[in-house]
Amino acid sequence: MKHLLVAAAILAMLCTTMVTLMAIVFCLGMGANAKPPEIRALKLWMLGLFLLGSAGVGIGVFLVRAGHPGWAAGVSAAPSVIMVTILGVALMR
Repeated sequence: MKHLLVAAAILAMLCTTMVTLMAIVFCLGMGANAKPPEIRALKLWMLGLFLLGSAGVGIGVFLVRAGHPGWAAGVSAAPSVIMVTILGVALMR
């Protein structure tokens, strides 16, 4: 059973990595016709999204190494849920 939890944690880390990449590319696309203040705001959003995704994956790796793969899967999947929620709100405008 522990091997399945480790596999779930790794899958959650890969998912968070891909969702982080998607969110950053989405922000880059929004900046194509933006004014300089909007570009500065997008850069801060991209930094925040990158840090959120990196923290989720980094803490997930730490928890897997510490022997808590269940917690690692949850922590690694949380940034994906947050980013998809942000994307949904951004698309509703």
